[in-house]
Amino acid sequence: MDRAALNEAKKLDYRDPVVVLRELRSIELSIAGADIAPEVRHLRTNKLKKVREYRHAALFCHGMSCRIEQPVYFAPVEASDYDFIATWQSDEYQHFAPVQLKELVPASLNPNSTVQEFINGLSKYSSGNLTVAVFLNRESRFRPGSIRLPALDIAALWFIFAAAPDQSKWQLIGNFMEEPSATTFSYPA
Repeated sequence: MDRAALNEAKKLDYRDPVVVLRELRSIELSIAGADIAPEVRHLRTNKLKKVREYRHAALFCHGMSCRIEQPVYFAPVEASDYDFIATWQSDEYQHFAPVQLKELVPASLNPNSTVQEFINGLSKYSSGNLTVAVFLNRESRFRPGSIRLPALDIAALWFIFAAAPDQSKWQLIGNFMEEPSATTFSYPA
């Protein structure tokens, strides 16, 4: 991030992903028995897009917190090439990472899209400090070994998906710009 963007990032209000996810789960449980359209329940309307992205940002940062074993917070920011900024502290240094959220939607919404096509489309990004977090909302199995990376000018590429049908367990795999490995974590109770 350049100096101006870094100064702006320092002024943002960062959220704890565990608190956010617990709040969202509480709302989800309170409407569990209600007669609500599936697209609303699954945050698939234009009006609920921000809530869906907020949840994705919280899940990604919670997964990263579990991976690096220290808190990673986030601040939603609509910028030209990122959706939020993640921040964490290490060795007395405050890190900031702009993150672009992407989603491979359920097959019911777009049955023709594939993970590889999705990755190929990431070549449009040209920011050496951008992290891309891809949510896989598919019931199929994710095979990291089958991925062929084109030339990408991004800092990091991560995939995140539910590892249990009830979404109690999640998996974060990356960084594909280096040597990827997996981290399994629980949705905060």
